[in-house]
Amino acid sequence: MQEEGEGLKEHLVKNFGQAIKYAYVDVLSNDMKDYPEITAIMNRVNLPLVVINGQPRFHGGISNEMISEAVSELAKE
Repeated sequence: MQEEGEGLKEHLVKNFGQAIKYAYVDVLSNDMKDYPEITAIMNRVNLPLVVINGQPRFHGGISNEMISEAVSELAKE
């Protein structure tokens, strides 16, 4: 899953530049303590889970196109 995430990161940086802040978080790691709102929903989602601006947006797969579209919409706001 981390490889897919890195591919997504490359895709987003290529399309949106350095404005993209990306973090891969292993849901089994202690890093999850920093995301209590995400931990609370983990039993209702399928991994991978994509969170944009703190909001869960996509789960069960990574679609570079769908995620890019969501980021592009946010950039317009």
